[in-house]
Amino acid sequence: MATPGTHAGRRAGIVKRRMAGVTPGSLASPKEDAGSDDHRLTRFLFRFSEGHRHLFVLTLLMLAVEAVASVFKAYPIGYLVDYLRGNRPDLWFPGIVTPRISTTALLTAAIIGLAALDSLGDSLAEIFVARGGRRLGYNMRLTLYSHVQRLSLAFHNRRRTGDMLRRVTSDIEQVERFVVESVSDIAGSVLVLIGTLAFLLFHSWEVALLAAVLVPILSLVSHHFSRRIVVTARRQRAQEGELASAAQEMLTSIPVVQTFGQSRYEQERFAQLSHKAMLAALESVGLEARFGWVVGVLQAVSISAVVWVGIWLVSRQALSVGTLVLFIILIQNMFKPTRRIIKQWATIGKVRASVERVAEVLARRPSVSDSPAAKDAPPFRGELDFRHVSFAYRLDPEDRTSETPNDSLSGMVLDDVSFHVRPGEVVALVGPSGAGKSTIAQLIPRLYDPDDGEVRIDGSDIRSLTLDSLRRQVSLVLQETVLFQGTVAHNIGYGRAGATRDEIVAAAVQADAHEFIEKMPDGYDTELSERATNLSGGQRQRIAIARALVRNAPILILDEPTTGLDAESSHVVLHALRRLMAGKTTIIISHDLELIRSADHIMVIREGRIEQTGRHDELLREGGLYATLYSRRFGEPDEQREETKMTERTA
Repeated sequence: MATPGTHAGRRAGIVKRRMAGVTPGSLASPKEDAGSDDHRLTRFLFRFSEGHRHLFVLTLLMLAVEAVASVFKAYPIGYLVDYLRGNRPDLWFPGIVTPRISTTALLTAAIIGLAALDSLGDSLAEIFVARGGRRLGYNMRLTLYSHVQRLSLAFHNRRRTGDMLRRVTSDIEQVERFVVESVSDIAGSVLVLIGTLAFLLFHSWEVALLAAVLVPILSLVSHHFSRRIVVTARRQRAQEGELASAAQEMLTSIPVVQTFGQSRYEQERFAQLSHKAMLAALESVGLEARFGWVVGVLQAVSISAVVWVGIWLVSRQALSVGTLVLFIILIQNMFKPTRRIIKQWATIGKVRASVERVAEVLARRPSVSDSPAAKDAPPFRGELDFRHVSFAYRLDPEDRTSETPNDSLSGMVLDDVSFHVRPGEVVALVGPSGAGKSTIAQLIPRLYDPDDGEVRIDGSDIRSLTLDSLRRQVSLVLQETVLFQGTVAHNIGYGRAGATRDEIVAAAVQADAHEFIEKMPDGYDTELSERATNLSGGQRQRIAIARALVRNAPILILDEPTTGLDAESSHVVLHALRRLMAGKTTIIISHDLELIRSADHIMVIREGRIEQTGRHDELLREGGLYATLYSRRFGEPDEQREETKMTERTA
C-alpha cells in the first residue's frame, strides 16, 4: 500500500533545480509588455485590435477630414476682414445680387459648410473609434479573464481577490474608455496642429516659426508632468486595488465582523485605506491642474507674440490685417487641440498604469500547463500511484523581492511520499493540520506539480496528459462548498457539460437533495442567492454531492466534506457520500470518524511523510500517531468505548 522513506540529498537537489531556473531574464519585470513609453503602449493595444483595425483606419480618415475643415474654416473670416477694408476682390455672380451681398453670402456659406464638414468628420470618427474601442476592450477583457483561469493555484493564493477584480474590470474599463474617448481626441488634435502649422508656413514663415517653437516647449513640459502623473496614477491604482480588496473581504465576512463586534475596527481600517486612495487621487488632480496652468500661460504668451510679430509685418505691408486676424484665430485654435492633447496626456499616464497592471498578469505563465507532447487521457480505471513525491510551496520569480532572494523554497510540505491505490479503493488521509493531506489531494488534478517524483494514474504520468482530459475524470467535494449564482439545476449540471434534466434530477435523488429542492419556490429552477445563502450548510453540501454524481468521474476527492455540519446534516451528507463513493477511487481528508472508518486503508501523515498505514482497528492496536489523534478527539482507544460511541452516533 505505502512505502514510507526518504532519499538522502533529495531536498538539496530540489533547491538546486529551483534556483537553476531563476535567471536574470526570468526576473525581468513583466511591465516590459506594456512598456514605459507611448510606443509600447500602442503596441500593447495593437495586439487586441485584430479583426477590426479597419475601424481605426476609418477613424483616421474622418479625423483628417475634420482637421482640414477645422483649419480652413477660419480662412473666410480673414478674407471678409480684408474685403471690408477694400483689399480683396468681389466674389460675385453678375446679375443676381449686389457684389457685396454676394461676397458676404458666399463667405458665410463657406463658414457654415466647413463647420458642418468639421462636425460630420468628428461625429463619424467618434462612431468608428467607439466600435473599435469597445471591441478592443472586449478582446482584452476576454483574454485576461481566460488567462487568469489558466494560471495555477500558486498564483491565485498570493493574489488578493479585490485587486484581481479591479484588473479584470476597472483597469480594462480605463483602457477601453481611453481608446473610445481619448484616441480620437489625440489623433485629431495632432492632425489639426500639423495642418495649422502647414497653413501658417504657406502664408508666413515668420509666424509659422513662432508657432513651431511652441511644440518642443510644450513637449518638454508634457514629458515632465507625464512622468510624475504615471507614478502617481500607478500608486493610485494600487491603493484602489487595496481598497477594493478590503471592501470585498469585509462584505463577505459580515457575520464574523458583527459577531465579534469589530465593525468600528473595520470602519477605521477602511477609512485609512480610503484616505490613502483619496490622497493619491488628489495628488494626481493637483499635477493635472498645475499642468493646465502652465499651458494657459504659454497660450497667452504665444498669442501676444503673434500679435507683435503680426503688427510688425502689417507695418511693413508684408501682411494684411485680415491675414493677421486669421493667424490670431489659428493660433488660438491651435491651443484647443494642444490643450486636448495635454489633457489626454495626463490620461495616458493613468492608462499606462492600468495597462501595466493588466500586462503584469498576462505576462505570467502558468506553473502548471500542458507539455508539448501531452495527449488526451483515456477513460481511467482509477489506479493511483505516488512515486517518491516531494513538494514545497514557493514564490514565483516575479513575486520575489530583495528581502526574500532565496524564498523559492519555503519548506517541504511533502517529502518522498510513495503509495499505491487500487481502482475503486477508498483511502483516508489523517494527520495534524499542515501535515500535507490537502497537498496530496491537490496534486492529483494537477492544481500543483510535484517538485520531485511522479503522480501516475493507470500507469501514466499525469504530466503526460492534457489538463482538460485529466480533470474531466476527477471530481471534488470540498469543505467550503462553492455554488454559483444561477438555478439549482445549473449548479448541479455544472459538474458535466450537457447534463440533461433527467440526469440532474437523478443525481439529486442519489444525493438526498431532491426532496428539499422540490419544496423550494421554483424547484430546480429556483435562483440561488450570492454564495447560496438561501440554503443551509447541509443543503449546499448535498447539491455539491449531486454535482459530483452528475460528473461521475472515476476518481473522487473529499476534502473535509462534513466539517461544520450539525449531527443531523452530517448524517444525511454521509449517506449521500457513500453512494457517491461507490465504485470510485476515493481520497478522503476528514476528521469524521464514520467517514474514516469507511476507508479501505488509512494513511497517517506527519510533516509531509507517511508515518502509518492500515485499517482503523489495526492502527488503534498498533498505537502511534493515529491512536494519539483518536484519543485526543474521542477519548481512550478502547474497543468497547469505541463501539459505544459508534452506537450513540448512529442511533
